Amino acid sequence: MKKILFSLICIVGICMATEKTSTFDVKGMMCGNGCVKKINRAMDSMEGIKSREVDFDKSSMIVIYDDQLVSDKMIIAALKENNYSCSLKEKPKKNSPIISFFKSLFN
Repeated sequence: MKKILFSLICIVGICMATEKTSTFDVKGMMCGNGCVKKINRAMDSMEGIKSREVDFDKSSMIVIYDDQLVSDKMIIAALKENNYSCSLKEKPKKNSPIISFFKSLFN
């Protein structure tokens, strides 16, 4: 019975967790190597960031994150602390909890 209850709690927790995908405009990058690494380190230091992709040529960044742990404002603040100007490019996309669960199984 304990195993069933534990399994049920885990499944509910996974289904309630939501992922968001946001695209940001990033200004202030001067090079495609060092600046990208610095931004990646800033994102990696934040709990809840699932993945990030920084594009120097487009001056943009796509971030997939757990919206229970991280917000767009926190991401923008982290970049400002590293001397980059950052703004939300488009409205964040909420990923379905079920789709997120299956994506996490195969990543």
